[in-house]
Amino acid sequence: MHELSLVEELVQKCRALAQGRSVLQIWATCPEGTDVDELPECFALLSDQLVAQGDTCLQRAQLNVQALPLFLSCPCGFNGELASDQIAGHITVCPQCSRVGEGEAGMELVAMSFDQLDRAVGPPTRDQVP
Repeated sequence: MHELSLVEELVQKCRALAQGRSVLQIWATCPEGTDVDELPECFALLSDQLVAQGDTCLQRAQLNVQALPLFLSCPCGFNGELASDQIAGHITVCPQCSRVGEGEAGMELVAMSFDQLDRAVGPPTRDQVP
């Protein structure tokens, strides 16, 4: 499942940035063509696994995802936005020449909010951010 691997990368980044603090909200983007409806389920599954291992930083977190258009710059000269039927996971198809390639289909962390009462660890310094 492609969506699970996307969320897994996002979870690891959030855990590193949280440094043990309780995360309340996570805002992220992903390319159109990603099954956005599956992402919260994947996030809940991974969060539950972390809680079972004793890591509760994402236990109360809510994932908010916005799908954004994916743009392609093809060697044939096409430069533009792809339609949803030209994207399958990380695979793209150029609408001009039908060239199949790999798009940048990762999730991007936009912002996180933390529990204001959770002050056990200060915010990460610039060199602690992955």
